[in-house]
Amino acid sequence: MPTLRGHHVVSLIGAGLLVAAAVHHGTEVEAVGNVGGPLLAFALDGGIAVAVLAAGRRIARRGLSPAEEWRVARWTASGAVLALAAFAATLAVRVFEGRPLVEPAFPMLVAAGAGSLGGAVAGYYAVRQAADARRARDAVRAVSFVNHLLRHDLRNDLSTIRGYADLLVDETDGSDHAATVAAKAGEGLERIEATSAVADAILGDAGSSRVDLAATTRNVLSSVDDGDSVTVETDLPESASVAANDGVRSIVHNLVENAIEHAGPDVTVRVAVRVGEGDTTEEVGDDEVALVVEDDGPGLPPEIRNGSFPDDDGRDEGRAGSRDGAGSRDGAGSRDGGVSGLGLVATLADAYGGSLEAGESDLGGARFAVTLPHAPADSAGFDT
Repeated sequence: MPTLRGHHVVSLIGAGLLVAAAVHHGTEVEAVGNVGGPLLAFALDGGIAVAVLAAGRRIARRGLSPAEEWRVARWTASGAVLALAAFAATLAVRVFEGRPLVEPAFPMLVAAGAGSLGGAVAGYYAVRQAADARRARDAVRAVSFVNHLLRHDLRNDLSTIRGYADLLVDETDGSDHAATVAAKAGEGLERIEATSAVADAILGDAGSSRVDLAATTRNVLSSVDDGDSVTVETDLPESASVAANDGVRSIVHNLVENAIEHAGPDVTVRVAVRVGEGDTTEEVGDDEVALVVEDDGPGLPPEIRNGSFPDDDGRDEGRAGSRDGAGSRDGAGSRDGGVSGLGLVATLADAYGGSLEAGESDLGGARFAVTLPHAPADSAGFDT
């Protein structure tokens, strides 16, 4: 014997309304002595009943689970009951006022049919919305799981490679191949850590920690070629702790790389870190730390003059990441991600409770300022 499912209930409600309309208007034909009026009324309430029947058939073809179908059925029945209750309330008021009730069956059938149809439609979209939300949660869990799995396995493999490469360096004479392997393995490990930190921040899995923004900035700048084509000026305090994780490295790297990539040849880049302690001319709150990167290039790109930071497709996302996440030579950002890198910076700054602002630099080019929450040494968290 087939199991009764939710779409059967919806169809039965529609069939019941259709039969009730047919019986009622059939008796009206004899009562009024003509066919036109009852037939027109039947076209209305019977048509709504047919629509409820069609909704039941449509739900059956949508591949919903039994639980989802029963949820739609409950919405359908509830819609009919609520509509009938509302109409019955109006009838009760008329009775209380002493007014006569003229042929209430027809409007009751219309109300019940409209309530059923509305409930079926609302229930179906409620089920779809719940399913979409569930799939989104599952996707986030899957991304988080893959992130942790890959970083665990790759970290172990690269650590093994670097260990054996170090042994080869000690055992070989004159060959730098082993040293190259060890260096590349070390870079790979740094890249994994940076990518993992970015993913954790975006997914909301990042724990509370203190990161020295000044030390991170110095480390990133040490890999920049400060030669004839690039001049880097710095104004960095001894330390400037922020509440974040190692993904801060991607913020610094992307802003510096953006300045170098877009400012043209012989660029001058000025990098400063300001701690808001009341003794700075920068607009930094007492509980904030600001990273300011300026250049003497052509100024702000057209894509971000309206205050948004488009992704690598040119769309104004303001939350977009760089094309390869955190992949570059130091594991912090993409060298091809000038504008898309700014999307990653905006995303990370927001994830850390900060912000990214763009403006014109005193040097004549662009100025980008990231503010992050200050994390003094006596605050909660741990150092990374």
